[in-house]
Amino acid sequence: MTVLLALLVAPSGASAITAVPRSGGSSNADSIAELYKIILAISVVIFLAVEGFLIRALLKYRASNGAVAQETSVTPRSEIGWAIGATVLVAVLAALTFIKLPSIADTPAGKTITVNVTGRQYIWRFTYGNTLTSPFTYTQMVVPSDTVVVLKIQSTDVIHSWWIPALGGKTDAIPGNTTSTWFKAPTPKSPEGDLYNGQSAQLGGRQFANMLASVRVLTPAAYAVWLAKQTAELKAANKQSFDTRKKLTQDGQIPNLSPAP
Repeated sequence: MTVLLALLVAPSGASAITAVPRSGGSSNADSIAELYKIILAISVVIFLAVEGFLIRALLKYRASNGAVAQETSVTPRSEIGWAIGATVLVAVLAALTFIKLPSIADTPAGKTITVNVTGRQYIWRFTYGNTLTSPFTYTQMVVPSDTVVVLKIQSTDVIHSWWIPALGGKTDAIPGNTTSTWFKAPTPKSPEGDLYNGQSAQLGGRQFANMLASVRVLTPAAYAVWLAKQTAELKAANKQSFDTRKKLTQDGQIPNLSPAP
């Protein structure tokens, strides 16, 4: 019974939840976390102030035998004061948001690569280029550090949501549309590269919880070696497939689908 109660109070899945968004993997993720912390701090102060006034009112005006309710009225001056205070607060929050927004949304200048991200039930595909011979991977994206990585995000079926918390905010993959986001990861601490984990954050069907994703960040030199290897392996596999089909066609085992001369 004690163990059951402990699991209900602190389930393992909830242990990964943090009070603020994750950051540290990209400057736009850092800006999101900073803005969240500022707004959270202001919200906590307002919450404590309101709760303080509420508790004071409950204690001061609590019911007692023989007590007579005291009638009070709010003056126009106080109403205007509260309205002005709320307006100023909203204006401050809006100003802070717009000050931080460019560092979150705008793609910074510098060395840039583009990765095409395709969501499908229930896996992510990452294509490193825009041709039929471009290398690609599934589930794990590999990128260079200290480089602006622009993601062009699409979906082939339902709405998915690309999200690697430490690398920035969520971006939906919408069928028939292309959305985009970016990140710039720092130099990895490990020779094998730093790994950032995430998963689809959109309910896309029964297996959506298994639609995991990760980003492995390598040094630019290591990434160049990796990309060259992927390109060579794909080229070799395509050649082998072409040669096999050609032989099977010549042997009459499969029909010749080539257009007639």
